[in-house]
Amino acid sequence: MKSPGFIVFFVLLTGAAVDTAGADPRDDALSAMLRCSALGDRAQRLSCYDASVARVPGALNNSAPSPPAAAPLEASAVPPPAAPVAPRHLRHGFLDKLFGPDGPKRAPQTTVVQFGSESIANGGAAAYPIPMDGDTIDQISARLVSYLFTDGYVTVTLDNGQTWRQTAGGEPLGHLARTALSYMAIISRGGGGSYAMKLTGMTREIPVRRIR
Repeated sequence: MKSPGFIVFFVLLTGAAVDTAGADPRDDALSAMLRCSALGDRAQRLSCYDASVARVPGALNNSAPSPPAAAPLEASAVPPPAAPVAPRHLRHGFLDKLFGPDGPKRAPQTTVVQFGSESIANGGAAAYPIPMDGDTIDQISARLVSYLFTDGYVTVTLDNGQTWRQTAGGEPLGHLARTALSYMAIISRGGGGSYAMKLTGMTREIPVRRIR
């Protein structure tokens, strides 16, 4: 009959061997105890067990070698942080001179009231008609209620309450042949820092900026 101490060590060793299959010291200790159980002589069997049990603590403490720790990355292997990307700005030559390289600061235009309103604050000195993100309106139309000329350049007041003035530097319009109410104005986005106005019966585009 096998001793209780042997049974306890046998269970521990068997469990450890199952959990860590392939660990040679534990397999050897288990095999040695199994060989002892095959001995017919009781005295030889007990002597064999005693010798085998003495090997159990060392076998249980022996663990499979741990995988080598990953070597630290060399400084040269670590990619440098990406350089910040500078924002891109549209450049429009003459407009850059008016507003600087970062462009003008105006709100998106989505209504007739907002259309061309960026030049009101500067008295018509500068405008930015180029379409921007958020714009949902590109032109307006209204009837003239009055007009006047200064040195040949026309200023028109529309029936929506807006006032637009022809920009200086180009060819002055000079005169209009009919009364104000005879004209409809279509004002759309132009270039060179001005909006483009067309009046009824005229093919010419008149560069204008809003002053009210």
